[in-house]
Amino acid sequence: MRLRELEAEFLKIKDSRTYSRQDSIDGADGIMFLCPLCFAENKGPVGTHRVICWFSHVDAAMDPKPGRWNPSGSGLDDLTFVGPGAASVKLIGGCNWHGFVKDGEAA
Repeated sequence: MRLRELEAEFLKIKDSRTYSRQDSIDGADGIMFLCPLCFAENKGPVGTHRVICWFSHVDAAMDPKPGRWNPSGSGLDDLTFVGPGAASVKLIGGCNWHGFVKDGEAA
C-alpha cells in the first residue's frame, strides 16, 4: 500500500514529548502513517491507528521505542528503510502488523 494512500507525513521532534508534521524528508526525524493492516481490514482510515517510525539519529528514549530506522530516498514516493539495523517494522501489541517500507510502500 502506498505511503501517500496511508496519509504519511514526515515528523520533526520539538522536544522529548512533542513533534510537528512536515511535508519534506529534509530535516525529518521520522514518519507517521496509517497502519496498512488495519487500513485494509477497516476498508479505509476510520478506526485505523497510526504507525510512527523514528529515524536512526533519534534518541532511544523517545517514544515509541525501541525501533529506529535508516531512511533512504527523497520523499514519500521512494522512501525505503535500509540496514544496518532494522529494515522491517514490527508493532508489538495491538494488531501486531509486521512489514517493510520500500519504494514508497508499506507492505
